[in-house]
Amino acid sequence: MITSEILNKTLAWLYNKEQEVPGNMWDITGYLDSIGEQHQSEAIGLELAERGYLRTYYRYESQNVFNAAINTIGIQQVAPEEVFTLTQIVLNTLNCEPHRFHDIADLPGLETKAWLQLVEFTRYLLKQNWIEAKVLNDKLLVKLTIEGRLYLKSYEFIA
Repeated sequence: MITSEILNKTLAWLYNKEQEVPGNMWDITGYLDSIGEQHQSEAIGLELAERGYLRTYYRYESQNVFNAAINTIGIQQVAPEEVFTLTQIVLNTLNCEPHRFHDIADLPGLETKAWLQLVEFTRYLLKQNWIEAKVLNDKLLVKLTIEGRLYLKSYEFIA
C-alpha cells in the first residue's frame, strides 16, 4: 500500500536531488530500495505523476527503474514556503513595472536558477494565470497579469 508518508519522502528526496543538480531526472527506485520500498517504485512514481508533482518521468519496466524529475507543484508539497516566497518576490518585482515584459532570468530569486528551473517556475505561474509569457531572441519574457495583481493585493490585506 502506498502511503502519503512514502510519497512525501520520495518527493523530498527528488527535491533535494533537484537542488544538487537542477534539471536532471533521478531513479526513485534506488531511493525506495534504501527505505525498503523498491517493489513499489513504479506505483509510487505513477502516483506522483498522476497527482501532478513531476515535471517528467520515464519507466524502464524491464529493468524496474523509474526516473523522475520534480516540478514546482511537487516542490510546493515539500517546501511550500520556498515556492510562496519566490512567487511573492517575482510577482512583486513584476508589479513595479506591470505593463512591461521582463527577462525571467534577471528577476530576483531566479538569477541563479538553471534554465529548466526557470521554465518550470514560469509554467507554474502561467498555470495560476498570474503572468503572461513570450519568447523573444532566445529570452523568456514575462509580464504580470491582472490576476497576478489581484493575487498580490489579496496578500496586502492579509499582512
